[in-house]
Amino acid sequence: MTMNKHSSVTSVLFSKPFLGILLLFTVVSLLNIPVLITLWRHGFDDGTYSHAFLIPFITLYLYFLLAETGKLQFRKELAIAPSVLLVMSCYLLFVTSNAQISVGYWGALLAVFITSVTMLYRFNWYIVFPAAFLVFIFPFWGILVPILQKISVVAVTYMMSFTGVPTYVEAEIITIPAGVFEIAGGCSGLRYMIVSLAIGSLFIFLNIKDTKKAVLFLSLTILGALLTNWIRITALILIGEYTNMESSLMEDHNTFGWYLYVPFMIFLFKWGNHLADKTLHSNTELNNKGLPPLQLEKKNLLVLVVSLILSSTTYITNNQEITNTLPFLDSTLKPKIYYPSYIENITLSDKPEIEYNIYHFNGADLDGKPSYYDNKFIPKQWQLITRDNISSWSINYIGQQQNKAVVMYRYEINGVFFSELNEFKKSRLINGLTGKNNTSIHWLIMQCEADCLNPIDLLTSTNSINR
Repeated sequence: MTMNKHSSVTSVLFSKPFLGILLLFTVVSLLNIPVLITLWRHGFDDGTYSHAFLIPFITLYLYFLLAETGKLQFRKELAIAPSVLLVMSCYLLFVTSNAQISVGYWGALLAVFITSVTMLYRFNWYIVFPAAFLVFIFPFWGILVPILQKISVVAVTYMMSFTGVPTYVEAEIITIPAGVFEIAGGCSGLRYMIVSLAIGSLFIFLNIKDTKKAVLFLSLTILGALLTNWIRITALILIGEYTNMESSLMEDHNTFGWYLYVPFMIFLFKWGNHLADKTLHSNTELNNKGLPPLQLEKKNLLVLVVSLILSSTTYITNNQEITNTLPFLDSTLKPKIYYPSYIENITLSDKPEIEYNIYHFNGADLDGKPSYYDNKFIPKQWQLITRDNISSWSINYIGQQQNKAVVMYRYEINGVFFSELNEFKKSRLINGLTGKNNTSIHWLIMQCEADCLNPIDLLTSTNSINR
């Protein structure tokens, strides 16, 4: 009996449909290494997404189960609608990667995974879920943080009203006699909600068929995750009050949250077992086990290969060269610009005291862009006094104690200049339609002995550039 089970597992592992999944996911990943690098920086390396390491293995395991039960079968005919969706997904990946829109190319890559599977394999909703499950890797869930943060403040304020502890709430700051607490982004409950959605949807896929039961289970999963977080915050505030802020939990409060969350999940699964009405193995609706896998339609494979290669971010970025991949932090009078391709120093013939640099980005690194979230144009330890826009330049008067200076910068793409980031992003998206992704930041600084130079004079100076 052991031999038969081992033989069954081996046959599934090396069956053509499952091998096709392994090959497909490997090829898509290799063709889009630059996107995977951004996922590593902003997802896998972030505590909120620490679960991401498990998601690919769960996806492959689910496809293994589908192959074992015969639900993973190659198409034998040309897939028209899936081919159209695949081409659209690949073009979206091409545009958003050239325009360097993070949420765009993350979503597009997810769409490519899903449409690739539905194109090569006979469609049923079972084969969609494992690929869609990869959504829990992508770090665009942060958009929910402000909303969850506000809900947490309201919920914790309400719960504190029953404790008898004097509480004053202003924005995200909660003040009690023993000290001050801030319900920051990390306290929004996002990490618990993501894990709950992942585990809950997986449980539904494996065990629940009825739609009403599935909605009920998933709703309780989300509510329980948020409630756990609210109880965690309230408990920490009370512990801080009664220990005069000296408890070790004031430093390691995230671990405390998991102590509360795990019992909830145990209860949830115990209750979910009463809702379960099928398992993936026992359901025979689409069970074709024992039938030979259908022969793969070569036309589908041809369309897939061509689409994936033409939209490959690995191919696009390998045509570019990165000469400087580190933040430029050489001086206190420098901006903080991440991942430029190279930096060009400009000499103004009539104003040699002005430092003028151009930070070029050629798309070789998808995070190398003028709009990178952590770029800082004002030098460290200097404060912005006032700001104005004149003739495509953003003009910033800054100060540091008795010192004064003026910083000017603008964004460039395809020879067109912008002072506002939103307008620049729109132009970058339009240029991305045709694969144009060379951009730059023009940045200059001049220290002032008294009043800073009239910006009109500075603008005149920039017209005489020696390169």
